[in-house]
Amino acid sequence: MTPRTIVLKTQGAECPITVGLSLESEVLAAIKSAAPETVVIIADSTTAQLWGDKVLSLIQKLGIPAEIFSFAEGEGNKHQETVTSLQHSLLEKRYGRNSLIIALGGGVVGDVAGYVAATYLRGVPYIQMPTTLLAMVDSSVGGKVGIDTPFGKNTVGAFYLPHAVISDLQFLSKLPREHVVNGLIEAIKEFLTSDAVGLEVVKKINLDDPLSTKEALMNVVCRSIEIKVGVAMRDEREQNERRILNFGHTIGHAIELLSGYTIRHGYAVAYGILVESKISELLGILSPEDKTFVAEYLSHFDITAEPIKKFQVSDIIAATKGDKKVRGGLVQYVLLEKIGSVYQKDGQFAHPVEDTVVEKTLESLR
Repeated sequence: MTPRTIVLKTQGAECPITVGLSLESEVLAAIKSAAPETVVIIADSTTAQLWGDKVLSLIQKLGIPAEIFSFAEGEGNKHQETVTSLQHSLLEKRYGRNSLIIALGGGVVGDVAGYVAATYLRGVPYIQMPTTLLAMVDSSVGGKVGIDTPFGKNTVGAFYLPHAVISDLQFLSKLPREHVVNGLIEAIKEFLTSDAVGLEVVKKINLDDPLSTKEALMNVVCRSIEIKVGVAMRDEREQNERRILNFGHTIGHAIELLSGYTIRHGYAVAYGILVESKISELLGILSPEDKTFVAEYLSHFDITAEPIKKFQVSDIIAATKGDKKVRGGLVQYVLLEKIGSVYQKDGQFAHPVEDTVVEKTLESLR
């Protein structure tokens, strides 16, 4: 399979995103182009054990000193204490600005390592090496890094573009079905908002063995990245259009927070998609037929509104108040106009929705 490279260009830099199978030579080329004197691999406890030695031995071929720093796995560790601990470890070892950080892992690792890179000595280069489907199609793309706080998900962070992103599909060879679905939800979100045709391609992926349908997998990953890159280049700082990438996330992030991050991000976003599609229907923006299509499509992945019932409506609404899209005291939502297209009004892609509408929506789904 021939690798594909999609380039994200911003005003200040550009980032090549390469997707393919067995990309060892691409990893080495990316490291060499950064010309570091030392390399630091940041991973969580699981990815360090699974892939750390392999990546270390790869870097040794370049004769560059390298070391692994790891932290406990899980969204619950994506916080300031983890970042500070990693920063202090780097400072103690006297790593300088000529160091390169490699983020080896899923979305949590990418966000944490990217935030460390953005803030360590006021910024050092880093490379994203996502090892999960979710990270490949979403968090490793776009240059947003950050951490969670008690007030919400990703409420502290920065825009900081990687030197490169290397998405090796080989990492997905033993990915459990739940993790495959978790990642596909972010691609599905892209297609619901921007590319209805992509929804059919997703269905061609074998959820139990994604590499057995590697062409479809490659197509979905690249197609999703291309959509996100296009949006990010048109709206680098998330002033307007880039908010469409948050479809399903306002409710999804609230559910993640209320669950103590025991519900995986993709699944929480899927529940958010169900709610926000229903909001779109109640507001007369989305047709009942298209709203039904969304629910039936997600049901193919065993996703229903049932888990939402665990949470009090008032708690969900309260949790959305910490969302980054709150404007003038009202929570902003991305609304679906039809399958493959979002609602725009006065050139805006996110819109204020009264709590009473959200409450009515959540009650109807219960």
